Amino acid sequence: MNPIVLIRHGQAEHNLGGLTGGWSQTSLTDLGRRQVKVLAERLREELAEAPCALYFSDLRRAAQTAEIIAEETGLTPIPAPDLREFNNGIAADKTKAEAEPYFTPPTRPLLDWRPYPEAETWREFYHRVAGCMDRLHQGQDRPIIIVTHGGTIVNVISWWLRLPLETLSDVSFHASPASITVLNETELRERAIERLNDFAHLRSLGLAPRLSLA
Repeated sequence: MNPIVLIRHGQAEHNLGGLTGGWSQTSLTDLGRRQVKVLAERLREELAEAPCALYFSDLRRAAQTAEIIAEETGLTPIPAPDLREFNNGIAADKTKAEAEPYFTPPTRPLLDWRPYPEAETWREFYHRVAGCMDRLHQGQDRPIIIVTHGGTIVNVISWWLRLPLETLSDVSFHASPASITVLNETELRERAIERLNDFAHLRSLGLAPRLSLA
């Protein structure tokens, strides 16, 4: 079994607070670029020129992350639009204040809640990502590196572990900006999370996120 390496993009403009995320076309911040540069150097060292397939969400912040990784590793990045973050409909590219009048409060079941007009539900989001992973994983003969988003990573892990869709209202997996998550199989062919939210490469430069103890 070849591993699946999940990379969350570096810090982006909307992570600073005022902008919506989702399908917004925000860019990496200067800090985000520094984070990804350190991440890319670690990948180059750990991959040791192993042949890998590098796929990325075509949203700007993920594409910029993939470009930096490609420059450092020599891999050829391949766009995969279905690896985008949750589609937040008309809220995309708006500030949070601009989007607030269009917000629909949560409804049950949460899997079928559509928070904004033209947005997708989490059920639709999951099926989009899972279908993409089925296609990318089928017959793959080399490790896969995927540069994507926090919400997408939740769905990829859920797909990998074959979690019942209904559990996604109660389960999540956090991935910090410029972190590494590795999915692999054990010798007994059990699907495992080998690493989750690994950001050790950011510590030496003081770029690692602090523990959330509140």
